[in-house]
Amino acid sequence: SVLMKQSEDVMGWDFTDQGFKVIFSRDIPTLVEKWLKTNVQVFLDKHQLSFTDISVFLAHPGGKKVIEAYIKSLELSPEKLSSAQSILQKHGNMSSATILYVIKDHLLYGHKKEAERGLIGALGPGFSSELLLFSWEKGA
Repeated sequence: SVLMKQSEDVMGWDFTDQGFKVIFSRDIPTLVEKWLKTNVQVFLDKHQLSFTDISVFLAHPGGKKVIEAYIKSLELSPEKLSSAQSILQKHGNMSSATILYVIKDHLLYGHKKEAERGLIGALGPGFSSELLLFSWEKGA
């Protein structure tokens, strides 16, 4: 987990007299492009891996522009984000639960290879990045 400093106005909730008001900055795709790659690189370095070791990225899609920012920032082929794109097209952004649909889509329809390594990633309030490394093992 990594939290961007002073990012309360990027994503989250505002509490008003009328109730909760959602906050989504239009700058989120730009922030993904500029900020995410370093966080992913640091995470992979801790596991002695590089971007070329990752065959799939199961990402909370956020929206079309966010997926495009993932591709640009992390220099991914669109195929590595196919489950995120599929779920966004079928269901849209369902907030935090969307990542569970992306994981399920990959489990059902993804091309899992033996010893495949991948990342599960989501963006969250303030502006935060959550990453989880996974792999398929023989017989799984």
